[in-house]
Amino acid sequence: MREDVSAVPAEENQFSHKIKYVGDVGELLPIVLVNFMFTILTLGIYRFWAKTNIRQYLWSNTHFDDEPFEYTGTGGELFMGALIVFLIMMPMTFGIVYAMGYFSKLYPDVGPFFIVALYPFMLFLVGVALYRAQVYRMSRTSWRGIRGAQLPGSRAYGWLTLKYAVLYFISFGLLAPYIICRMWNFVMNNKRMGSGVFQCDVKSKPLFKVWIITWLGAMATLGGLGAAMYYALMSQQVGLFVLCYLLTIVTIVGVFIWFQAALLNHLLHGLRFQNIQVNFAISVKDMFIVSFVNFMILMISFGLGAPFITQRWIRIISERTTFSGQLDFSEIAQSPEVGPRFGEGLVEAFDIG
Repeated sequence: MREDVSAVPAEENQFSHKIKYVGDVGELLPIVLVNFMFTILTLGIYRFWAKTNIRQYLWSNTHFDDEPFEYTGTGGELFMGALIVFLIMMPMTFGIVYAMGYFSKLYPDVGPFFIVALYPFMLFLVGVALYRAQVYRMSRTSWRGIRGAQLPGSRAYGWLTLKYAVLYFISFGLLAPYIICRMWNFVMNNKRMGSGVFQCDVKSKPLFKVWIITWLGAMATLGGLGAAMYYALMSQQVGLFVLCYLLTIVTIVGVFIWFQAALLNHLLHGLRFQNIQVNFAISVKDMFIVSFVNFMILMISFGLGAPFITQRWIRIISERTTFSGQLDFSEIAQSPEVGPRFGEGLVEAFDIG
């Protein structure tokens, strides 16, 4: 029998579901060190199992209503996915290189344009790769035995990636909020948790004011400090050049973090699962601190600290996320989608995830 939500007290009904991350650095560190050692010893082959070890730890320490998520993927699945893509991509790559060389000899004046012609194809493949990675990860994610799913749509997402890349280029980046929101909606509306449906219809209009100011700030920074850098370079003033270079980075990062905070708040706040509304908020100050600390971790660890950065983000998002509404999860049936047999081969090939 369906639970009568209206009979639940307002306070209990408003925030009845909670998400929490319970992992810590001390537990994750040995996993990272073992992964690093075996990846070195196996000349990189172990990285598929290393990635799986990290995911299993992060998933199992993320609790929703005090019940942990589970990651059921394996390193062997990731390895086979990468191997299959490698065996397909290698002859394709050699064929393209041979064809480019052949036509460049026949038509030397237009030879360089053959390389440009490959860009749309590569953008399409990147979109397919990113979506296929979502399909695999969701199919290997479960909670209380209920399996997640990302509905088929990799080719459609590939075409969206290509179309919006062109739109971004011809608009000089001004339409970025529209593009981000459209692609976010596509991905989230195709997510499932069992028979439960995710819904998202975020509009880009609220983001445009922040984005235009961000865009103008970045352009003004590049114009003003860029001119100063050029002057310093021509006059051989190394100190001034370094100062302007650092100021450029800090200023651009600062203005983009302002937009990133607004973007993250907007995207997550527009997400629903059945009749549960997600609520999320992070301030610009907190976003800047988080980003700065993450950057320092990455630099000091020479990239080895990437899993700790992922852990920090999961914790931060969990701490700032609340839920409105109630749902009886006993009404959620198992997902009919079983997912792919192997995983993320294209993502490994492009090294984008």
